[in-house]
Amino acid sequence: MLDSCKLKSACNLPVIYNKKIHTAGTSNADVPLADPGMYQLDITLKRGQSLAARDRGGTSDPYVKFKIGGKEVFRSKIIHKNLNPVWEEKACLLVDHLREPLYIKVFDYDFGLQDDFMGSAFLDLTQLELNRPTDVTLTLKDPHYPDHDLGTILLSVILTPKEGEHRDVVSSPTTQ
Repeated sequence: MLDSCKLKSACNLPVIYNKKIHTAGTSNADVPLADPGMYQLDITLKRGQSLAARDRGGTSDPYVKFKIGGKEVFRSKIIHKNLNPVWEEKACLLVDHLREPLYIKVFDYDFGLQDDFMGSAFLDLTQLELNRPTDVTLTLKDPHYPDHDLGTILLSVILTPKEGEHRDVVSSPTTQ
């Protein structure tokens, strides 16, 4: 799927090793999984729709962060003055199990100031069908204001088991 997602030679794959299993919230940590030991998660961050305005002019400068196990594994480019941004950015991640969800957080970039939170969502990796490209629309929420409509993020994902592959590959995510 992604040419840069090869485990041999130099590649752009962060390896995410999660030693602890956090069972707070809606985790599926009690569900036994057939775990081949390593998975490749290819993600295309496609676009956002009807995102929240955080700037005075009624727009935002959104960017997206992906986190797994509390660790940032991807950050998109900033799309200036746009509530319906199109990113079309790709990331290729290696994860060592599926119990930790992929957290998606959207922020409004503010030069010289702290960036404004625009909403978050998570993707339960245990719900993905292996080896099948899937388009996912995630509704953004703010835990402090659960009734607010903060828009949606559209991703395309494919999860592939990587049995017997190298576990010592560490580098940064790809953006194309």
